[in-house]
Amino acid sequence: MAAKVALVALIISFLLAASPANSERRGFRATMIRRETAINFTRAARQSHERLSMLAARLDTAASRQSTQTPLRVDADGLGYDMEFSIGTPPLKLWAAADTGSDLIWTKCGTCASCAPQGSPSYYPDKSSSFSKLPCSDSLCSALQSESFVTCSAGGTECDYRYLYGLSTNSHHYTQGYMGSETFTLGSDVVPGVGFGCTTMSEGNYGTGSGLVGLGRGPLSLVSQLGVGAFSYCLTPDAKASPLLFGSLATLTGTGVQSTPLLIGIDTFYVVNLQSISIGAATTAGTGNNGIVFDSGTTLTFLADPAYSAAKTAILSQTALPRVANRGGYEACFQFSNGSSMTLPPMVLNFDGADMNLPTENFFQEVEHGVLCWIVQKSSSMSIIGNIMQMNYHIRYDVENSVLSFQPANCDSL
Repeated sequence: MAAKVALVALIISFLLAASPANSERRGFRATMIRRETAINFTRAARQSHERLSMLAARLDTAASRQSTQTPLRVDADGLGYDMEFSIGTPPLKLWAAADTGSDLIWTKCGTCASCAPQGSPSYYPDKSSSFSKLPCSDSLCSALQSESFVTCSAGGTECDYRYLYGLSTNSHHYTQGYMGSETFTLGSDVVPGVGFGCTTMSEGNYGTGSGLVGLGRGPLSLVSQLGVGAFSYCLTPDAKASPLLFGSLATLTGTGVQSTPLLIGIDTFYVVNLQSISIGAATTAGTGNNGIVFDSGTTLTFLADPAYSAAKTAILSQTALPRVANRGGYEACFQFSNGSSMTLPPMVLNFDGADMNLPTENFFQEVEHGVLCWIVQKSSSMSIIGNIMQMNYHIRYDVENSVLSFQPANCDSL
């Protein structure tokens, strides 16, 4: 009898040890790179406003519970960050825009003569031994139906899509193709069975890469498909490699780690509660119940009123430099000379339970020779923390537990 009890105990302990809930998740490491070495702030303002409009349109559509949502355009022309990875067997190295504001993974397939952008590599599924088409019965095809136009071939063997990037009135920003399953290589790790869009036609501006990697909260995103629960990145301020970490590698250790809840009930986007903003001696209004989106695909930061106007007033009243005329939507600009001493007010974002004390270069930049501007712009709709404001922070998105954490970091050392 004792031997039987011992055997049962041994079996139970083995099953518990083998269960996913008790096993450590895998870790993956990838790389993100900003292709543009120096930011053109005039172009950054224009493209960031375009993305803001499209992001707001998608949230409005989702709020109205319509069946078709509007995916997002990313800031292109090297202002966003590309993710490097390999696809297929044998592996083909590609790069594609990394976007926390969307879910679908897609890459140009075949000759793709009617695809944008031209000049970047294409993936050829017929040259890979690990490629297969996803049927309409696949759960990823069902998930895609809520975000795009999906049709099924005869017999349901092929899931065809047309995924719009832009306002519903703009039909000239889209990607179109069929869903497939393929082996992805992230760093030195091989990951089979990743569902992605094999694009055969696209129009619009997606930067210089071969497609897009969605890192949002939805089931189509790379984060969800890897089943890692969390990911993190640390954005460098130049064109050097920025680490993108998944699962067990996405950890923040040491001092200075702070955390704030992600608002629940919001598909795809990573939204937190910005309670207030501290600028020098002033504390100004936050963004209220609407929160603020952490977004890797938008370059600049946007604040909706009353947060924007109150923060701008605090910047203007506490910056001891001669004021100059607005520059391209930047409404708090000042004259300065290189090498001269200047006092700029500090800026702290006060979230629910966490304070982000920003480096000066994350919110003040020289937008043209001798002109220094506060690089936060006004939004008529929603608020976004863009990638410049996130630089030199290790930011962790705990999707499973709905928590966002951050820590000042030397991104080169991660």
